[in-house]
Amino acid sequence: MNYQFYPPPQPPRKQKGRALIIALLVILVLAAIASGVMALYRHIQERNRQDALAAEVAPYQQVFLPNQYVDGIALGGKTAQEGIDAVVNQIKKRENGWSLSLSYQNHVFYTLSYADLDVSTDIASVYSLLEQLYKKGKTGTLEERKAELDAAKAEPVYLYTTSSDMKEERLDTILSQIQAQVSYDPVEAYLVGFYPDQNDPFLIQGDIPGASLDTANLKNQILTMAASAQSGSLEIQPTAVPAKTTTADVRRQVTLMHKATTPVSSTSTSDRTDNIRTAFSRLNGQTVAPGKKLSFNSVTLDRTFKNGYKYAIEYELGREKLGIGGGVCQASTTLYLAALQSNLEIVSRISHSDPVSYTTFGQDATVVYGRHDLVSRNTSGGTIYITAHVKEVKKNRYECEVCIYGPSLGEGVSYSLRTETVEILPAPLTDTYEKDTDHTYVTYKDEEPYLVRKARDGMINETYLQKWQNGNLISETFVSRDECKARANLYLTGTLNRPAE
Repeated sequence: MNYQFYPPPQPPRKQKGRALIIALLVILVLAAIASGVMALYRHIQERNRQDALAAEVAPYQQVFLPNQYVDGIALGGKTAQEGIDAVVNQIKKRENGWSLSLSYQNHVFYTLSYADLDVSTDIASVYSLLEQLYKKGKTGTLEERKAELDAAKAEPVYLYTTSSDMKEERLDTILSQIQAQVSYDPVEAYLVGFYPDQNDPFLIQGDIPGASLDTANLKNQILTMAASAQSGSLEIQPTAVPAKTTTADVRRQVTLMHKATTPVSSTSTSDRTDNIRTAFSRLNGQTVAPGKKLSFNSVTLDRTFKNGYKYAIEYELGREKLGIGGGVCQASTTLYLAALQSNLEIVSRISHSDPVSYTTFGQDATVVYGRHDLVSRNTSGGTIYITAHVKEVKKNRYECEVCIYGPSLGEGVSYSLRTETVEILPAPLTDTYEKDTDHTYVTYKDEEPYLVRKARDGMINETYLQKWQNGNLISETFVSRDECKARANLYLTGTLNRPAE
């Protein structure tokens, strides 16, 4: 027998599927509602943002944005017409009323106007410029307008209507004319003359600075003032042009190199002092070119009556005697001291055979016309100038003074002499006798000899030239080694036999 089995009965599937569908529909409806709500929210937010943008840019839709300047006029907040009127009226006022006086030392050279600059503003270009400024913040999206507004608030815009329209040819001509009147070359300083008897022996024409006008700089100043319509007065200020050779430069070429003085003995006769004056009269005012020599004998001439010299005491080998031109050696010695301490080259010089009263032995210079000369060479690099005088320092007390002028020896530089005795020469023990041929002291052979010169020691002196700078010894140079010979007692004896009584 066959059996057939069947599964137990199941609940119906139709009811379960319907519920699921219903649930899904509910979810979809809720999602749609939520999406709509969000879209509405976003729309409201965007609408609010747009409204806020519109509200912010709205005040500037009929006026210029802030911080807009034309020719210095603030256009921000003005309507298009107000802006046009303000700028155009200022242009007209500027063109009709601007003036600038160019003055120098209270003198007005010229008063400029815009006509001199050929200024003529193109009003059509002004309208175009204002139109471009006015359109800012008024076209495009609200975002673009807001961006232009923010940019205007952040950074001002300055524009001008005149600078590019100026023509400079007329101004250049005016400035050239002014330049010719205020510019001049400097006057160089120069030596007018040498007057050796004056306290200051040099007459110097002082330097005068010149003047030069920088027209390029002046032109820029004028154009800047014209562009901003700044009227008034502009002082012309030429630049000083210094002379190439100043008074100080000339003075440095004629500085006092050294002044030497020697005292005139109170026992000097008037004729001896006059002989010094005669020699000095020919030496005074002498000039020596660079590299040239100065000969004392050539300048002072032979010691003769014809040349103005007189008899006066001279010393020869320690003995006094009358000679024409006695005393001239003091003039040559004073010149020697001045030349040596002016650092000039001494070409020829002879010392005395005995000490003299007016200077240290070794710092003297004897001269005999045609035999012994004092010769120096100008090694200063410039012309030297000599003054020579016998000056009264006290009543009836005189001194010889020789000054040498020329190029400066250097800042703080001076020279002096140092003489030292390096050896003593003992006097001879044997007396010396000479005949008194002139019968000045002794006439007859049987008379007692006359002592005309006492014995004395001799010496050897060395002299050095010292260079100083600002009180400090810089160098010392050997100058000369001079011998003063020792002298024995010198007696004069008579030459004649005494007549018989």
